[in-house]
Amino acid sequence: MQLIQPWWGEFELAEGTAGCWTIGPAQLWIAHQAREWRIGYLLGDELNEERSEVALGLAPEQMPEQVKLSRYSFQSSTEQLSLMPLLADRPVISRPEVALFIPPAQSIQLYVSTQLWLQVRAQGALLQEQPVVRPSDTWAGPTTRAGGLSYAASTMARISLDDFPYSSWRAVTPIRITNTGTDMAAVERLHLPVPFLSLYQAANGALWTEAVELTRGDDNALDLERLGTTAPPEAGSSNLLSGPRRRADRGLLTKAFGTLFGRGGNDDGIA
Repeated sequence: MQLIQPWWGEFELAEGTAGCWTIGPAQLWIAHQAREWRIGYLLGDELNEERSEVALGLAPEQMPEQVKLSRYSFQSSTEQLSLMPLLADRPVISRPEVALFIPPAQSIQLYVSTQLWLQVRAQGALLQEQPVVRPSDTWAGPTTRAGGLSYAASTMARISLDDFPYSSWRAVTPIRITNTGTDMAAVERLHLPVPFLSLYQAANGALWTEAVELTRGDDNALDLERLGTTAPPEAGSSNLLSGPRRRADRGLLTKAFGTLFGRGGNDDGIA
């Protein structure tokens, strides 16, 4: 696969200059002025999943006019700046673009990618955190009183990594689903507990989370069987970029999974 150039990390931006981080279809502009940072965001029309470029030392006047800036002022400023990718702050409901069925007593391995957030820090302070591309909101739960807000997404739910469309602003999650029931399981939604997952960078620049294992029984409920504790083997040599947004023991995680994802209700992960 083509190497993905990281847009994240530690940077130096001299006073009086600007930087542009191109992340897929988006551009992040940051200008360093006397005792302040100016940050703007621009979402383009062209969707280029792999695009990842960093340009530093630009003139602030090179910022496009349509970029709306926010200012962050300090008594004094340094040249150091940090950009980090993060997983979503809510669960993600991914719907396969093509109908997928699992026969009884079968176990399949899927690979699903979800959108990332970016975080900007300077001088020990969090300046901004936002999604690279804002996903749609959706509700996950059996009723309007039981469940919680999630993000909606579509996925190819690929069964192989051959020609997988790795992206500079999406993370790959391996998902194993086992159908222990006696009838055919239709995979209509994949509920990913991404706030409980960590983010890893592989040697080729691709971003991964731990693996997720799910089971489906005759009661048509989707059970969280296991979350991995390290980067998946498919990632190869990798390093941890960020830990989970939420931490919970097995009992709390299983309860959260059932409550948020409508276990036993009308919004089950497998129907």
